Amino acid sequence: MAGAHQLTATVSQAGRPVTDLQPYLDSYAHLSAFHEGDQALAHLHPANTVNGDHGGPTLTFQALLAEPGNWRVFLQFQTAGQLHTAELTLHVD
Repeated sequence: MAGAHQLTATVSQAGRPVTDLQPYLDSYAHLSAFHEGDQALAHLHPANTVNGDHGGPTLTFQALLAEPGNWRVFLQFQTAGQLHTAELTLHVD
């Protein structure tokens, strides 16, 4: 259903939880979502409090995805000084 959603991302590597996320631009992650139909954009930061290099593995976002359909999502996070980007598609009814 289009509207407000709680999104949860769990960061892992080789099946193991990542617990050393580093702040990147004052947040443990940045999530950008683009609507397939009209390229509407949602840019989100997790609700998790930044506490040094101890973020993860679970990040919670409050998202307002106003349009139903497919949203292409890009999650950026940093570990060991390196920026990573994960991508996926979410379907919103």
